[in-house]
Amino acid sequence: MKEIVFLIGFRAVGKTTIGKKLADRLGFSFLDTDALICEKKGATVHAIVQSEGWDGFRRCEQEILQGLESCRRCVIATGGGAILHQHLWTALKEHGYVVWLTADPDIICQRIYTDASVSEDQRPSLTGKSVCAEIREVLEVREPLYRSAADLVVDTGLLGVSEVLDDIERAVMA
Repeated sequence: MKEIVFLIGFRAVGKTTIGKKLADRLGFSFLDTDALICEKKGATVHAIVQSEGWDGFRRCEQEILQGLESCRRCVIATGGGAILHQHLWTALKEHGYVVWLTADPDIICQRIYTDASVSEDQRPSLTGKSVCAEIREVLEVREPLYRSAADLVVDTGLLGVSEVLDDIERAVMA
C-alpha cells in the first residue's frame, strides 16, 4: 500500500470533504494544497491571484507539490489546477496513489452556486466567463490530464460519500 493518496479533480467535486473523511478512515493526516499555499503566502487564493496573478499562484503551488513527495501516511487534496504541473505527476505517482474525483459539469456548477466555500468570491475566474461556461471550457483541457494521472476514477456526482470512501479504500488497500 502506498502511503500517500492524492485527490485530484476540478473544484467542487468533493476533494476536501472526501479527503478529510478518508484520512480519518485510514488513520492518515490530511493536507489541502490550497490551504498550504494560503498559509505560506498569508493570504486567500483570491488575494494571491489579485496580487500575483494565476502564474504566481501556480509557482507557489508547484513548490508545495514538490515538497509533498516525502509525506507519509497522508491524504492530500490538490487544487483543481494542480494537474497542470504535468512534469511533477510522474514522480508524485511513484510515491502515491492518485484518485480523480469527478462529477458532471452541471453538478459542479450547481455545487459552486450553492456552496459559499467554492464561490466565485473565493475562487477567482480562470477565464473571465460565467461559472458554468468556464467549467466546461476548463474541463475540456484538464480531463485528459486528470485521466492520464489517475490510478482510480470516482464519480462523486453519482455516488454518496460513504460509497466514494469505500471505493477509494478498497483500491488503496489492494
